[in-house]
Amino acid sequence: MSPLGSPEHWPPALRTVVSLMLTSKFPMFVAWGRELTFLYNDGYVPILGAKHPHAMGHPFQKVWPEIWDDIEPLVARAMAGEATFHENLHLVMERHGFPEDTWYTFSYSPVRDDSGAIAGMFCACTETTEKVQADRRAKFHIELSERLATLSEPRTVTLATARALGTHIGADRAGYGEIDETGGVVAVEQDWVRDVSIGSLAGEARILEAFGPAVIAELRAGRTLVVEDCLDDPRVGNAHAATWASIGCRSLIVTPLIKDGLFRALLYVHEAKPRHWTATEVMLVERVAHRTWDAVERARIEKDLRDREAALRENEQRLRATYEHVFAGIGEVDRNGRFLRVNERLCAITGYRPDELVGQTFWAMNHLDDREVDLQRFSQLMLGKTRTYTIEKRYIHKDGHEVWVEVAASRVDDAAGQPLYGISVIQDISDRKRAEEHQQLLIHELNHRVKNTLATVQSITMQTLRGSETPRTTSEALESRLFALSRAHNVLTRENWEGALLHDVVSEVLEPYRSGREGRIQCQGGRVHLAPRMALALSMAIHELATNAAKYGALSNEAGQVHLTWMVDHTPMTPLLLLRWEEKGGPVVKPPLRKGFGSRLIERSLALDLNGNVQIEYAPQGLICSVEAPLPPWMWQLTLPENRDVPNP
Repeated sequence: MSPLGSPEHWPPALRTVVSLMLTSKFPMFVAWGRELTFLYNDGYVPILGAKHPHAMGHPFQKVWPEIWDDIEPLVARAMAGEATFHENLHLVMERHGFPEDTWYTFSYSPVRDDSGAIAGMFCACTETTEKVQADRRAKFHIELSERLATLSEPRTVTLATARALGTHIGADRAGYGEIDETGGVVAVEQDWVRDVSIGSLAGEARILEAFGPAVIAELRAGRTLVVEDCLDDPRVGNAHAATWASIGCRSLIVTPLIKDGLFRALLYVHEAKPRHWTATEVMLVERVAHRTWDAVERARIEKDLRDREAALRENEQRLRATYEHVFAGIGEVDRNGRFLRVNERLCAITGYRPDELVGQTFWAMNHLDDREVDLQRFSQLMLGKTRTYTIEKRYIHKDGHEVWVEVAASRVDDAAGQPLYGISVIQDISDRKRAEEHQQLLIHELNHRVKNTLATVQSITMQTLRGSETPRTTSEALESRLFALSRAHNVLTRENWEGALLHDVVSEVLEPYRSGREGRIQCQGGRVHLAPRMALALSMAIHELATNAAKYGALSNEAGQVHLTWMVDHTPMTPLLLLRWEEKGGPVVKPPLRKGFGSRLIERSLALDLNGNVQIEYAPQGLICSVEAPLPPWMWQLTLPENRDVPNP
């Protein structure tokens, strides 16, 4: 019996909210009346820890006195009629006999009695401590890896790890010590302390046995030493308390590093007062200890190799558910699956008003492919074959688009054990589903682009090697072509590989050939949007034409000129890109005795990639190259139909 009396005499509002709470798997509690009497469900028991079961029926403030100053303003807002939501709120709780950092995502909602007055508050919460700490640990490890990757001296490595670990774990002192060859003395070159009031152990060598044979025996056996209070730990004893006091240490974690059967080093964190160390903190110290050893050994190897004028760099890398104003959608349905009551969040998820949902079956909004399995699970729930079920399915939003949701369903029974109604808690997971689909799309797209790029590089390399005469010309030709390919990639990357403007492609490719030839390269044409494959093909072709002009054609003397023009012919069913490269004023042109890679790339590969026609005319007054290539509809719709002058690249 609680201070609120027998449940059958409770106000209907209290019975309703308690019924919702008791049938949910989410951690929930109700605080009711002037004393805010505390009632909670099974899902909330792990949060209470040792406070359960004594917390049941006690005033809220007496259940959580250690966090009352933090949450009292939030409670006051709820009792004033304001619903609130808090994500990853930090609270220091004492639920296992010691203070511990915890984080929660929760909502406080006012609950009104039959008269409309606020009689209590309702909370749906989720403990996010593990997630928050995991995120912090992940960030810590990434930042530590990035920091260690830049360091090359063992001394700076040990200081960096000690500072990062001590700061992250909130210790007074952290450091790395090395054991001498006898295994009996530890020396610390440099350590980290929280502030100047904490003594440093740097530069000192201490005999291990002075700290107590029992504790040192654990280290030599390769076991991490955890001491919460050296004055109460039987392994320490009064005989060795003076040594601990001399270094200002009352509690600690020390991880030994045993290498090749020998006690070689240790990593420690110290506190000047008693402290309860969590298993997660112990595991973190152990992991950092081994990473520190690896980083120190790496730094020593690199330093040794630098002294021999050789460089070796090794880098480490790197309830949500309730009624109005809560984060999850909630719907109550009768035994036939028709909505009896819905909250605002469910309306927001589906796009329907409450009056449009009440009376409708919950599966009326389901995607056709999801109806059968959902109905089957609901039938099993109503028949008592299962108490709850969870399902991912798709709603068809009122405006017609699909909404992915995760539904957790349970039921409320009468005194005879017969179902009164079902309760569903609905979360919108569309963003997660889109992210998963987008991730797969990116992976496939990346694979496709890498394969295409490698194939292009392979072709350029093979053709260059086949056509070059000397190693030097081979190197120069290969380097020039790969730079041209890189410049084309730069243009496409700026546009997220969705295509590129022909003008931008031309500007990038011809930029290296303009130095000292001001006014001799003229470009004119309209706005033409190219697909990635077309942009790459044209960039390589224009590069070959420009290279040939600089070596043998119009750009090889002081007077020659190059005119590059393009336009879109809209008269055919499929518009055509018409591009013309014309040289004038250069040396007299003679047809080549054999065609090199550049000519083959322009005439064959370009024609293939563009699905068009390419002609090269070796006119005596200057080489002329003409290109006709069809533009797919999605491309020519992005072009200007008329031909316009554009600034020279």
